[in-house]
Amino acid sequence: MALVEFDERTPNKKVQGKNIEKSIDRKTDSSEDPFIKHYFSRIDPDIAASFSNDQKHAIKQMFGARGYAKHPVEVRRSIPFGKHRFYLIFLLGRERRAYERLKSEGQAAGYITYALASAFWLAPAIMIAALVHFFA
Repeated sequence: MALVEFDERTPNKKVQGKNIEKSIDRKTDSSEDPFIKHYFSRIDPDIAASFSNDQKHAIKQMFGARGYAKHPVEVRRSIPFGKHRFYLIFLLGRERRAYERLKSEGQAAGYITYALASAFWLAPAIMIAALVHFFA
């Protein structure tokens, strides 16, 4: 199935002349669906068995049935710090979300925001480099 079929942000969108809601085959056995297998393997089997196929497909639709996106630059590291571990994730890739969606989520940023963020990260790095140069 195409990923757009489960995208709830486009409820009235048509896929090859068919309405999305009708294009989802809910009569198929959900126990064979890898997405549903993965998420329902994490909960108590008795509770998982209590869900109907329609409910499982609704959950799948809610999560967008998206796999893990591939990014051109993807760095994932776990860093030990004392008794604890922290994780660092750096992803870089082309923005695929519509500007209207970014704006409604408060994530649309202009050049001034990028300049301020760059200054926030660059200023300490420049100061540290100057201190290392001065004391070395």
